[in-house]
Amino acid sequence: MSRAYDHAVAPRRAQLGSEAVEQGEVLAEAYKIAVQVMDLRGKHGLTQAQLAQRCGMSQADISRIERGSTSPTTRTLQRIADALDAEVHLVVRSSS
Repeated sequence: MSRAYDHAVAPRRAQLGSEAVEQGEVLAEAYKIAVQVMDLRGKHGLTQAQLAQRCGMSQADISRIERGSTSPTTRTLQRIADALDAEVHLVVRSSS
């Protein structure tokens, strides 16, 4: 997220409880995954239906992942990565 956004929402975040902050972090990670899936799918010139077929999933499942409305399992991420000739990586977070 951009610094301007972080600065703008800082007062509101300070008022949130730890559970709400944690939920926000989960949603932010789901969004990052969604963007990566959409980007790779686009680079391969695939529709959601085509990607879903390659993964053995439904188009609706791909849509939910790309909207960030679901958090895919590790197994699902691996199936998507395989279909997109990509790899799943865990990356150490940089200190903020």
